[in-house]
Formats: sequence, structure tokens, C-alpha cells
Amino acid sequence: MSMKQAKWLVATLLILGVMTYLWGRAPSKLSTDVPVTGTLTQVETPDDCQLKGEGCTITIDDLGDFRVAMPATVAPLKKFDFTVEPLGEAARSVGSVRVDFEMVDMDMGINAYRLERLADGHYQATVILPVCTTDRSDWLANLTIHSTEGAYLLRLPFAVDRSRPSEG
Repeated sequence: MSMKQAKWLVATLLILGVMTYLWGRAPSKLSTDVPVTGTLTQVETPDDCQLKGEGCTITIDDLGDFRVAMPATVAPLKKFDFTVEPLGEAARSVGSVRVDFEMVDMDMGINAYRLERLADGHYQATVILPVCTTDRSDWLANLTIHSTEGAYLLRLPFAVDRSRPSEG
């Protein structure tokens, strides 16, 4: 093998390695999803929205109502389902739903999920949140709903449960 061929081989392997690393870290961030029409509109969420447990209903002008929920207990490193239910006519115009979890003023890595549309019209993703080494529990679920009317962002605060029930 000539020196020129060896350089090309090393360069190719390096590029493949970087691409594999990026794909493994954040495949959802590498997609080219764009809203069907319009810009990203931030929606005010009600102050009394309790995301955990029964969830809450959020109204998006020109789109309709959505029920957003997660279990009453959400602990780090434990799987849970995040669910969005378009109510009434809202279901007709929804294209895709994503949620990105972030801790306020703390880098917890990429925690983004594309919700899958189920047969009953709900959107759902199974989520696992990382552990915060400083014992913080304040999170935001940044929910993005892409529709024929545009894209909408809802920033929903919640807290993870730090105390774990005893097992045994």
C-alpha cells in the first residue's frame, strides 16, 4: 500500500468514526425536520399545569387542545412514558411531536425524543432521564408540535422524584 493510499484510508476511517460518534450521541438532532409551514411559536403554558400524574390540557390557538401527561412518579434512570393526546379536531393537523428534556441552567446532555403516533391517536415516547450529581430535580419538558398550521413550542416545568421507595 502506498503512502497516498494509507493517508486516504486513515482520513476515511476518521470521518466514519466522527459520523458514527455523532449519530450514536444524537440521531434525532441530525434529522432535517422542519415545520410544515410557518415559524416556531412559543405557547404560554398555564401556571397550574401539573405535568405529572393526570397531566394537563393546553390550548394552542388555531390548533386546538392537547392533553400532556407523564406518570405521577418520575425518577432518574427509570423508564417512563411521556404522552401527548390531541383532543378533537387538533388531531387532524398534527404532523410530528418531539420532546427535549433539559435541566434549568445545567447541561445534562441531549435528552430528545420523537413521540410515536399510536393507533388511538395519542403520541408517546418512553423516556429515561439522567441522574444529576448535585441532587437537583428541576426539569423542563420542551414539547414541540409540528402541524399544518406551523410549529409550536411548550416549555413545561416538572420535578423528578429524588427519594426512591425501598425495594424488597
